[in-house]
Amino acid sequence: MINHNTDHLKTNKQFMLGNGLLAFAVFIIVALFFYLSFREQSKKQEHRYQESYAISLVKGFVGKDVQVLVNDSVLFNAAVDQEPLTFSITRFAENSSVIIVDNATDQMAVFELSEQGGVYSFENQGGEVSLRE
Repeated sequence: MINHNTDHLKTNKQFMLGNGLLAFAVFIIVALFFYLSFREQSKKQEHRYQESYAISLVKGFVGKDVQVLVNDSVLFNAAVDQEPLTFSITRFAENSSVIIVDNATDQMAVFELSEQGGVYSFENQGGEVSLRE
């Protein structure tokens, strides 16, 4: 008489052993990827820039509610009460732009900043923001 019950248990045992080996392999692969990503992060060192920018709102901004940003960092967000209004910031990205937004009209002016740093003066004439040469 053939005992089908033991063959069934043998098949289940092989199946469970195969699943266990696959689960172990997945854990090893995940651990390997974690190790490689942490190793890459520790190798990366944040680049420090020496250049700095001086940004001045020199004419036509008094009484206007403006927002001044460099890239996505807000430097100023309020009404201008005196001119010139000057901000100094150290370069923190490879490419930088200054964005001046008139909060009342949502008009935006974007100006590229030099990689060497520098002084930038802006004036507002009739709602148009321009870089003073």
